[in-house]
Amino acid sequence: MRSLISSALLAALLPAGLAAQTATLPAHGTPEISAADVHARIAWLASDELAGRNTPSPGLETAAAYAAAEFARFGLQPAGDSGSFVQRYPLQSASMDRARVLLQLADQVLAYGTQYFVVPAMTGDSTAAAALYVGTARPGVTLPAEARGRIAVFAIADTLSAATQQAWQQNLTAAVIAGISGGAAGVVLVLDPAFSDAAIGMLAGFTAGQSAPVPVAGVAHDAIAPLFAAAGQDLARLRAAEPAAPVALPGTIIIRTGAQSATDRVPNIVAILPGSDSVLKHEYIVYSAHIDHVGVGAADAGGDSIFNGADDDASGTAAVLELAQAFAARPNAPRRSLVFLLVSGEEKGLLGSRWFVDNPPVPLAQIVGNINLDMIGRNHPDTIYGIGVEYTTLGADAQAIARDQPDIGITVASDPVPEEQLFFRSDHFSFAAKDIPALFFTTGLHEDYHRPSDEPETIDAAKLARVTLLLERLGEQAANAAERPAWTEAGRAALAKARAGR
Repeated sequence: MRSLISSALLAALLPAGLAAQTATLPAHGTPEISAADVHARIAWLASDELAGRNTPSPGLETAAAYAAAEFARFGLQPAGDSGSFVQRYPLQSASMDRARVLLQLADQVLAYGTQYFVVPAMTGDSTAAAALYVGTARPGVTLPAEARGRIAVFAIADTLSAATQQAWQQNLTAAVIAGISGGAAGVVLVLDPAFSDAAIGMLAGFTAGQSAPVPVAGVAHDAIAPLFAAAGQDLARLRAAEPAAPVALPGTIIIRTGAQSATDRVPNIVAILPGSDSVLKHEYIVYSAHIDHVGVGAADAGGDSIFNGADDDASGTAAVLELAQAFAARPNAPRRSLVFLLVSGEEKGLLGSRWFVDNPPVPLAQIVGNINLDMIGRNHPDTIYGIGVEYTTLGADAQAIARDQPDIGITVASDPVPEEQLFFRSDHFSFAAKDIPALFFTTGLHEDYHRPSDEPETIDAAKLARVTLLLERLGEQAANAAERPAWTEAGRAALAKARAGR
């Protein structure tokens, strides 16, 4: 391992407040992609010292400083603000005063931590409005016009099992996004009947440190069922089949989240390796991963409350750093330029990647492809899923490389659960929404997803190194090809369907 670049140079390259944090950061030195290197990177990023890298948090800032220092050491060009590697964007966040939390359904006041949880609102501590049941939360859901100014009530399927946890979180995010877009005064999520009081309590402990743009509450099925009965509706029957029309609920719902708001400017980290072709160097292939996780929450049975996020997504972050190191060490760069992007705010709703595509450091029309990495260090030792593999030429290229270069030892499989619509659930979709061909790589969910047990020792570093090698060859091919990556007919159809909210 080589030492970090000088602290004086770091002070010149990094925004104020970051340079002072670099003294304890680890160094990595070999240009080759190795299992030892990815393990060392993940061990640092997912250490207790970084406290789960929540957006915002000191741990996230330390991780950003580390990534920026590595990009500088590799000799890459900074593509952030004011000649630095860090691109900042505004984020309103909130903390919670639990003594002020309230959820009242008409004349019924519920018990916080057993019958409901809340997410502190970034703007406005409380809301009181009539409620409208609008159906089941799912990616792409939209609100009817009559929901504007009301509290939008969604059913949300499943519990927090390992198999459904990611889908559950994404459905929650979809409901919040629909509420914001549709002008709702707040969002209430009707939890699955099997959702236990203990699970609600766990979520209450976790969400107290999170934030949402509008007041959000998750309510036990049985606690809110009487409100539906007062409207002449059977809640269980409504959950079983989407209603033909929204259902107005009686009385007023009051949500008070106990929020105390603040505004932060949080980091993306961006570097560029200029291409070698005089024409094609003005086109860019973006490697991306999210550097954030979910911070500190309710302790598990062993007393651990730090959600380290080793797989989610220190694994993808480590791979992007390894890719940057490997490409920068080459004597000749690929024809097209490469962008190495580490975003924050993914766990808050793809915030960092959305900011990046809305405020790109290069012309958006010249970003011609995105390869996104999220949770790539676990499960079967020789397989990775290419989510959206059938949607772009990048997918066929990845499968051909895996097939024709068996020395890598990785198979690129298609989405195992297409009904979960995973293609619309990670940072690559911010690019896809701008019509940029994108491919999402993941090795899938596991029992440690969004739990304190997502620790560095659970990572299959040998597999991750081989996955990273595959990704290097895919990026090299995309950057050197005469033609840009392109959407397939299936990809165009999927995008059109998503835009229509179906």
